[in-house]
Amino acid sequence: MAIRVSTSQSFTQGTNAIMDNQSKVAQTQLQLSIGKRILKPSDDPIGTAVALNLKQQLDTTKQYIENGNSAKTRLELQESALDNVTSILGRIRELALQGANGTLNYQDRNAISIEIEQRLGELIGLANSQVASGDYLFSGFQSSVQPFTRDGTGTVSYNGDQGVQLVNVNSTVMVEKGNSGDAVFMNVTTGNGAFVTTADANNLGTGIISTAVLSDPVSYVGDVYTVDYSLDGSGSVVYQVTGANSGPVFTAPLPRFDENGSVTFNGITFSVSGFPEAGDSFTIQPSYSQSIFTTVGQIVSALRMPTDSETQQASFRNALNVGIQNLDQAASHIDDVRASVGSRLNVIDSENSINESLLVQAKSALSLVEDLDYAEAITELNKRTLALQAAQQSFVKIQNLSLFEFI
Repeated sequence: MAIRVSTSQSFTQGTNAIMDNQSKVAQTQLQLSIGKRILKPSDDPIGTAVALNLKQQLDTTKQYIENGNSAKTRLELQESALDNVTSILGRIRELALQGANGTLNYQDRNAISIEIEQRLGELIGLANSQVASGDYLFSGFQSSVQPFTRDGTGTVSYNGDQGVQLVNVNSTVMVEKGNSGDAVFMNVTTGNGAFVTTADANNLGTGIISTAVLSDPVSYVGDVYTVDYSLDGSGSVVYQVTGANSGPVFTAPLPRFDENGSVTFNGITFSVSGFPEAGDSFTIQPSYSQSIFTTVGQIVSALRMPTDSETQQASFRNALNVGIQNLDQAASHIDDVRASVGSRLNVIDSENSINESLLVQAKSALSLVEDLDYAEAITELNKRTLALQAAQQSFVKIQNLSLFEFI
């Protein structure tokens, strides 16, 4: 049976061929102009899925890098502020030791205390450091609140919170963007880190207490101890150590005071130089926490104490010793915070380096999936252009094949 092709059918087929080739030419031209092989998901469903996954990986990695850079900026500002804090604490210690010189009079020490007060103002200013946006470095989560204020009595208060912002610099690595002001400036160990030794303000003798050390951890009994001096029946100075909770340490007869000896009880050892009088007392207690600002204030107060008598000189020496011990703890604490900041900066640098490498690898993989091979595309364009021209010429010839042409 013969197959008849109508004139309308031949026109339709010719038109469809031209339209199809025009579409392919246009698609190839668009690919060349954009530089991408995949223009829509239907061009390559599998490649599209892979590209979407790679783009998501790129976006996530870029966010990690941005997080790291943001945290690095804050940590570098914090490290710079703490570096200045270290320098100021060092200067205050120099001034305190200078003030301890027995040849200085009250006016000399008062002049030193004035400079230390000025340094205290600098410390408060550094503790209130801000970033370019105006946020405070040491306010915790309350970054818009000024963390430290000083009232009329000289007391410095912390107005922030203990919050620490965490950021992801990798899928499994989080870094603290800073430290709260409470952790940096307020919560600082006192004394020698184990004990604080102080003299009673009403002492009449010339006794100066040393630091206390933990000489025997096994026999140590934690408590707040008071060392009280009295006279025995022969007129010799003796002492009793009494724990606030554990009670008296020694039984009669009480040990006599020995200026050249040390005292050991309940795993603790200390000594007293000079000559305490009956009624004098000292306190030995576990180290507690106080602010750096309070410590500096203690040094200022000590330097302004009178030293006209030997008793006053002993009181001054005891007070200044405590202040310097606390200052050393503050300096050590700031060094620890700076070390922590430095380690976090190292982590950020390391993770940023890894993320940059991942970024390059993901971009390269994405390029292989969706980028255009120009040589191949140009060849394809030429082929499709040639096919389009052929379809157009064929259509012109076919449309003239009619019986009316032969009548």
